[in-house]
Amino acid sequence: MRTSNDITIRAPLPVIFNTASDLARWPDFLSHYRYNRFLSPMPWGGIVKMSAVRTFIPTTWISVYRIDPENRQLHFEHLRSSLNATRGMIVVWNFTQTPEGIRVEITHDLDLRWPLIGGFVGKYIVGRFFIHHIATRTLAGLKRKVEGMSK
Repeated sequence: MRTSNDITIRAPLPVIFNTASDLARWPDFLSHYRYNRFLSPMPWGGIVKMSAVRTFIPTTWISVYRIDPENRQLHFEHLRSSLNATRGMIVVWNFTQTPEGIRVEITHDLDLRWPLIGGFVGKYIVGRFFIHHIATRTLAGLKRKVEGMSK
């Protein structure tokens, strides 16, 4: 299952990319994030434990996080999560210049291999209810933050 969220932001690409790639500061401007803690920081990113809330439901996951400034991408591979519902999920953030501004797109690739119910749970509960909602709020918060920085 692949899901995608995107938003166009009117701010300089370096400001958007640097703000998005600074995971430790997300809870400062994203009210739905409880924390992002590096378990093993590395120059390229590291292992990070992240926690967000989806309408009063806390979710927590651990990811390998890699910053790719050359290709303007952020990469996450979920190692563990609540109920292991996103284990193995690959998340990629892309930043693309357009005439309207910078298009920021987050794609989530998840193959939930739970017998019988995996497809349904992956698409509707994990995908639409949790991932889509949290990613939409994350992008909107990033937009507010960086567009507000230039005012």
